[in-house]
Amino acid sequence: MSAEEPWTAIVLYAMRKLGADERSVQLKEIYTAVKELAPSKCDEKDMYVYTYKGRETKELRWKKNVRDALRKLKQKGLVVNEGKGMWRLARLGQT
Repeated sequence: MSAEEPWTAIVLYAMRKLGADERSVQLKEIYTAVKELAPSKCDEKDMYVYTYKGRETKELRWKKNVRDALRKLKQKGLVVNEGKGMWRLARLGQT
């Protein structure tokens, strides 16, 4: 995949590759698939720093971008969160 692809497109492609239309996939599986599909976007030195409960916390920025993409896809009804760290593709056309 191209480095210019938006995070949402990369995450959707990763979930399809993982078979998330048939089963729930763990967030760590999505991270692994994204890293394989778009390694240039997964800089292991680019840290996101924020304050949580009064403490400075650091995490890899690309992992935050993956979670942000999942949130956006959920708002659009394209993915479903099935519990902590578990995701699947939405079954479109079903209510």
